[in-house]
Amino acid sequence: MRKVLVVDDTKNIREMLVTYLNMEGYKVFQAINANEALDIIKNEDISIVFTDIKMPEVSGTELLRLIKKHNKSITVIVMTAFGTIKNAVECTKLGAAVYLQKPFTIKRVKAVLDEIIKKDSLKNNISIHITLAKKLLGEGELEKAEEVLKKTLVLKDDCAEVYFLISKLESLRGNNEKAEKFLRTSQIFGYSPQE
Repeated sequence: MRKVLVVDDTKNIREMLVTYLNMEGYKVFQAINANEALDIIKNEDISIVFTDIKMPEVSGTELLRLIKKHNKSITVIVMTAFGTIKNAVECTKLGAAVYLQKPFTIKRVKAVLDEIIKKDSLKNNISIHITLAKKLLGEGELEKAEEVLKKTLVLKDDCAEVYFLISKLESLRGNNEKAEKFLRTSQIFGYSPQE
């Protein structure tokens, strides 16, 4: 069961989200400020956080920064009634998955959660494909590895590690020119050998 944290100093927003999320089968925690939220995050395996931007003492933007510092894999949904483009850009740069403008409907929350679950599922599939491709490459099963890597590119055509593995595959085949081309592509998409 996914654990969700709702952080908002406005009681009715908090209660509306908590009620809906409970009905959807999530285990829900709630906090009225960033300090309470951080305590919960440190003690629970939270996967999704809904946080308001405008809160006393520590803002939602700062909370987002602290959450990502603690655990990059937590999905953060930022809520605000005072949205600006500058703020939306800042939150996106800090790693917010969604910028939710208040007032919002339960239908909008459902759509956001459905999209997040879809992305998580895709991420897991890509990870499984990459692991399998590495295993096949290690075993010298080049044709099978190529098949898996092609399928992975269909799922996510900007995955740097896939291009790196194709480079490795072409290198094993002795196609050094192709290998170099795919290596450059992997670097364009941000792949570095430390990964």
